[in-house]
Amino acid sequence: MLVTALSASAIAQQPSQPDTETLRQYADKLGIGIGAGIQGAYWNRDPQLRATLAREFNRAVSIVPMRLTEPARSQFDFDSMNRDMEFAKQHNMKLFGTTLVYRNPEAAPWLRFNTADCGGWSPADLDQIVKNYIVTLVHRGSDAYFAWDVVNEPTAPGHNACWTRIFGYEEIIAKAFRYAREASPDTLLVINDTFGHAGLDRERVDNFFGLVKRLKSQGVPIDAVGTEMHLEAQELHPDYVAEFKYFLDAARQLGVQVLITELDVYQGPPGKVADALGTQKTIYYNIVRSCVQDLNCKSIVIFGVTDKYSWLRTVREMDDASPLLFDDNYRKKPAYYGVLQALREGRESPVATSHNN
Repeated sequence: MLVTALSASAIAQQPSQPDTETLRQYADKLGIGIGAGIQGAYWNRDPQLRATLAREFNRAVSIVPMRLTEPARSQFDFDSMNRDMEFAKQHNMKLFGTTLVYRNPEAAPWLRFNTADCGGWSPADLDQIVKNYIVTLVHRGSDAYFAWDVVNEPTAPGHNACWTRIFGYEEIIAKAFRYAREASPDTLLVINDTFGHAGLDRERVDNFFGLVKRLKSQGVPIDAVGTEMHLEAQELHPDYVAEFKYFLDAARQLGVQVLITELDVYQGPPGKVADALGTQKTIYYNIVRSCVQDLNCKSIVIFGVTDKYSWLRTVREMDDASPLLFDDNYRKKPAYYGVLQALREGRESPVATSHNN
């Protein structure tokens, strides 16, 4: 297939689409997921957040870590899951559940993973705990959850620390996937990781797929791989789209599907990136276009809806950050139209593979 790249100026020259169009109407036609997260901290107090998510997206991220859903051993709090499932049902959406096994702070506090001996749990006791937790959540999610982030960021240093210390690095991953499959034979089971802010670092990608290959050779039921893409325009590699294509090709070779699980684009510090919002639009277009062109790429999740609730502002305290598709007042940004354009073009046009800022 002929492959081309579109520059920021070329994207800017594309005609914007009427405001009556939505992202989900084109994603639905393509049979691809376009999603964003259900941010519980703002959910009840901001009806515009709920309305925008329902109008624009056909997928929603349901954030239900162990620290929220199992406040005491074998005692579950399903309030957030029930809220998310009801919202998805009302708006004909599917949920992506995250995350079942992750770093120590996401585990239930009663596990005492903050202590030097990781709570003193024996492998046998912790095995019963993790099995009960995973089976309970995945089974309850039933058909509402099309996929689960079973193990998150396994190759990141220090992540999954106590799980790994008690069970072993690959053993906890294998256990988690097997218990999730036991709970639901049809739900897509995902292993998700992060590969840098300048693109998808190839050494990290190779390390990740080496892990996936070893696990699959042991019969671990991994259906899909997820890639976080918290991109920063001022650091972006010139071949960032080629790096993504490399990831897509590696997944296909192992027989696993691809989900973009956390996509946002920091436009860069003031004065660091020429035409910052136009460049941001181009980056979104090129990534989404690459996914759309690859039939093995099944879903794209934007990591938030409106800039004012972006994790870059609320967690990293980057007050200048505007990384999402909607501004503080829910106005559609150029980035929105970059994603819309990529979805609207469908699968007939050549895919973008490189970009120079």
